[in-house]
Amino acid sequence: MTAPAIPPIAWPVDREIPAVDWELPVGTRVISPDDHWLEPPDLFVDRMPAKYRDRAPKVWRDETGTHLECEGRNLDSVGQNLLLTQGRPGMADHALREADMDADGIDVGLIFAQVSMALYSLEDEDLMVHAYDAYNEGLAEFCAGMPGRLHGVGILPTIYSPEKTADYIQKLKAWGYKAMQIPSYPKAERVWYNGSKWDVMWEAIEESGIPLSFHIGENPNYRGRGALGTFLTTGFQPFRRLWSLLTFSGTLERHPEMNVVFTEGGISWVPAALHDADRTYRQFESEMKPQLAEMPSYYWFRQCYATFMDDPSGIKLLDDIGLSNALWSTDYPHPESTLGESRALVKSFFEDLPEEQAKAIVGGNAARLWGI
Repeated sequence: MTAPAIPPIAWPVDREIPAVDWELPVGTRVISPDDHWLEPPDLFVDRMPAKYRDRAPKVWRDETGTHLECEGRNLDSVGQNLLLTQGRPGMADHALREADMDADGIDVGLIFAQVSMALYSLEDEDLMVHAYDAYNEGLAEFCAGMPGRLHGVGILPTIYSPEKTADYIQKLKAWGYKAMQIPSYPKAERVWYNGSKWDVMWEAIEESGIPLSFHIGENPNYRGRGALGTFLTTGFQPFRRLWSLLTFSGTLERHPEMNVVFTEGGISWVPAALHDADRTYRQFESEMKPQLAEMPSYYWFRQCYATFMDDPSGIKLLDDIGLSNALWSTDYPHPESTLGESRALVKSFFEDLPEEQAKAIVGGNAARLWGI
């Protein structure tokens, strides 16, 4: 017997947002900690210092999408149809974005880059820092166009010179940032997050009080048969390694006030990772360097968070994940986003969970974490 065909989900540019005949419970705020903007072509034109303007990153758009170039290299994601991730006009237009947010039932969005994380690959570190100055200034201006509804996630460009982190965070604060990020998996030959050199960076991040976000998909690489499906299916749960590194290295233990957010990797990976980490620690405790004062899972519940979009298994495992540690998001406006489904998904949370729990995961936890 042939299974009934499942209709494909429309690409974001063609996706409609249906009305849902249902009202949120009083006092509910819907906050998405993972949305994106599309960097404008003039982003780096006037914001770079004069001596860098002839070498500044170039953003341009054509019929195939928005492109980024610097140091004589094309920094586009390899193998991507760029229009699939960049095609929704609301990415760059305040009025259209506000209409999408209203229709999809989103009160507030935290905004990540679309193409600019690729600037971490620049060879000239000073050029990279100035480029991220321009980026952070431009994103702050974009979010100011929808005050109270958009909050940018500033990019911290000091992973190669961690001693400069504290000063740069003051710049982020001056631009008004409540959130910031660094790469999930930078080039290993240059950066080891468990190295002692980076202790000063973690100290500055903790002292700032600004939650630190990591995001999936920074280095997409599609090659060969089935590459796209393989990359996406594995890429949406990439954080077991990074969380383990921050935990077993003692980074989280030494910086108890540092909050870490693992973005777009879902939440269903968490219970198995916590179980395996605790069991591993007990089995190899005498060999662990450094020794931890608590079991690894303790540090997850104390200071770690993860965002998810549509993760039914994760919802069933909320007790093992931690209600306070789960953050629902939309990932506007990517193909994997909940655009057009957000109201129905939020409704399902209130049907499946006690009201206060549903309120927490759709916005209450985010409001508390980022002070929104």
